[in-house]
Amino acid sequence: MLRYPALHASHAGIWIATGDDGADGARPIGRGEAIRIAADTPVIMLNAPLVGQRLGYPDLSGLDLLELYAFLRPAQFAVPTPKGIARVTGLDVPSEDAEVAPFLLRAADAMLALTDTDWPEREGAWTAAQSLFRLRWPWAPVVAERLKKPAVNERWLFSSLPEWEEHAPRPAPRTVTIEPGDAEARLVDLTGHGAEERPGQRAYAGAATAAFAPRAMRDTPNLVLAEAGTGIGKTLGYLAPASLWAEKAGGAVWISTYTKTLQRQLGQETARLYPDAAIRKAKVVTRKGRENYLCLLNLEDALQGGFAGRAAILAHLVARWAAYSADGDMVGGDLPGWLPTLFRRNGST
Repeated sequence: MLRYPALHASHAGIWIATGDDGADGARPIGRGEAIRIAADTPVIMLNAPLVGQRLGYPDLSGLDLLELYAFLRPAQFAVPTPKGIARVTGLDVPSEDAEVAPFLLRAADAMLALTDTDWPEREGAWTAAQSLFRLRWPWAPVVAERLKKPAVNERWLFSSLPEWEEHAPRPAPRTVTIEPGDAEARLVDLTGHGAEERPGQRAYAGAATAAFAPRAMRDTPNLVLAEAGTGIGKTLGYLAPASLWAEKAGGAVWISTYTKTLQRQLGQETARLYPDAAIRKAKVVTRKGRENYLCLLNLEDALQGGFAGRAAILAHLVARWAAYSADGDMVGGDLPGWLPTLFRRNGST
């Protein structure tokens, strides 16, 4: 067990736990003592800004479990509560506030146990830990002593990301006709042959097929205004003819959504079309506004000395995330929303 104490503060009180207190031991303390302990020695906490707010000590810093999780499991979400941390570490959920402080000690040990294995996000961890050590990240000494130096140099983030280049424009799609019956058959394939019969969904898919009919005039699209109630199954209703046309015509279909929720739903539903993840990645692309994505130029500048202090630490944790992110979306993607808030109190975001 780590030699550092763990601190938990809630509206019900403040508790401190150390390894000397036993696996489940914690003692209540006052606000002044908690601040003094936190100022004298690094303490393990969960969400340091929130704990500092409850102590009336906004400059509180220490060993935040959320920062450790962001380093060890980049692009993996965890609810920033004791229950959420218990879920990702496989520990029992504390049943009362007095049990949280010793739980944090066990959770830290459980997270650090990953360093003894070839966990999926090991690549780049040693190099990042060395950089964070120089920046005096509180967790760096603990992590660095547990990570073995790799036999070969780890790849720099910007050399590990896949290269891309502009391609020649796609050829014009072939002129094909999609019959409503074919669209309904594709719908059956998507929903599964044992699925509940939905006449409204089949009618919707058949009606949407008209949008993919050969154009009567050049540069004049076919328009179909289709409306259906909640629960009809509209998403698969238009994915069926759209996927069929893209397959036969060799063209691309753009589906514009009003909400990110529907956008995520569409991404999930395309798994029915392409169960193989590699094929799906080649066939389906989710495009978002540029303001959603991490700017690699800004990140490179931050990593090369553009930021200092806590802001630089955040940059390295974001770099860890960027190496494992599915799409680099910082707003609605796999970057934990709580990560920037851990650094905001110092104006570093």
